[in-house]
Amino acid sequence: MLQLNKFKDFDNFYEALLPSEKPLCLRLRQLILENFPECREKFGYGVPYYHRRSRICFIYPASFPYSGQLAGVAFGFARGHLLSNEKGLLEMGERKEVAYLRLLSVKDMRENEILEILHEAVLIDEDLYREKNAKHKKK
Repeated sequence: MLQLNKFKDFDNFYEALLPSEKPLCLRLRQLILENFPECREKFGYGVPYYHRRSRICFIYPASFPYSGQLAGVAFGFARGHLLSNEKGLLEMGERKEVAYLRLLSVKDMRENEILEILHEAVLIDEDLYREKNAKHKKK
């Protein structure tokens, strides 16, 4: 298991990954940035988080501390408890808010379903931002 490093960019993060994790992390990143170019990539807890108004999702390899996985990559959603999870792909585990997908290989990725979840997460992010601004304007 790797130590919890403070990566500042994707290249250094990518170099620290196990060979089995690299294609998963790279493909997830591509899906996010190609479909949601307004998302910003920032690092927290040693892994990449993707933000618009707030944190939307993150990529957490199993080889990193506290991943909770034995292999592959956890693709997490900061407000997973608000997602519909219509297809039952998301897991909450013991968490109250964060939900995640367990991904073991690129060929097993269900990209259309992942994009549906991402779209919903982005809409929730926008809705929460609007609600927060509406409350501030009423004051």
